[in-house]
Amino acid sequence: MADDARASNNIFYIVRASLPALSPKMKAIATYALEQPQDFIRRTSKDLCAVLETSEPTLIRFCKKYGRSGLSEFRIDLALSLMAQNGDEAPTAIEPRASDRRKMNTSRKTAIAKAAIELVRDDNAILLDNGSTAESFARELGALPPLTVMTSGITVAQAALLHEKHNVIVTGGTVRGASMCMTGWMVREALRGMQFDTFIMGADSISIERGITTFMEDEAENTRIMMNAARRIIVLADGTKFTKPSLHRICDISAVSLIVTDLSADAQIVQELRDAGANLQLI
Repeated sequence: MADDARASNNIFYIVRASLPALSPKMKAIATYALEQPQDFIRRTSKDLCAVLETSEPTLIRFCKKYGRSGLSEFRIDLALSLMAQNGDEAPTAIEPRASDRRKMNTSRKTAIAKAAIELVRDDNAILLDNGSTAESFARELGALPPLTVMTSGITVAQAALLHEKHNVIVTGGTVRGASMCMTGWMVREALRGMQFDTFIMGADSISIERGITTFMEDEAENTRIMMNAARRIIVLADGTKFTKPSLHRICDISAVSLIVTDLSADAQIVQELRDAGANLQLI
């Protein structure tokens, strides 16, 4: 795990290595991100600018310096890097804001969701994961006839309800504010004895070595419970999920029925995934 954490895509180590070459203003932002990562990840951008005594354009320029599209992507990648270190010198278990996740790769998530909708057209009951990708899928449910939808995600349920024709059920449980999802023993109890046609599942990271992983250990457990309650498991993942540090393991990539993704057909990872037993649908 330590070797993975020090890989070239770990933003924590990239920023730390860049400190000597930064301007005083950029160095102040970088130091705050490294020393106060929870505040950096969880504060609103307005609050963050006030604490750092900087402007939003400067903050965005700082994030783009490291190849990120803006603050949301930088904070998500910082949280992933810290989590991947698993007890190294940096803090762990800092989950990014749901609002940051929602802003990332929106057009790609929508395209994947539209493609996946056709895969469940004949289903009567589906189970939806929490998260921004599942929320994008729920927003496309208007294209389907009425069906039963169960989810552990509060914003996912809200998106499904907007169509005013589906029977929407939430699992219950303890609400985790950062991700707006429900966790705990009530999720298991809600799914006891139930069987769904398809489970639409998200992921924070996918790799051949570690399989499908997510931020929080309890969320990984809940996801495995939901997998057992469905006859078919479809993972929705944009191409960026295949380059992120691995986190808490959910399952092997071969354990799911299908991965719907926007990876390019000629990408090297595509053949590697197929060789490892993954069934892919490229959009």
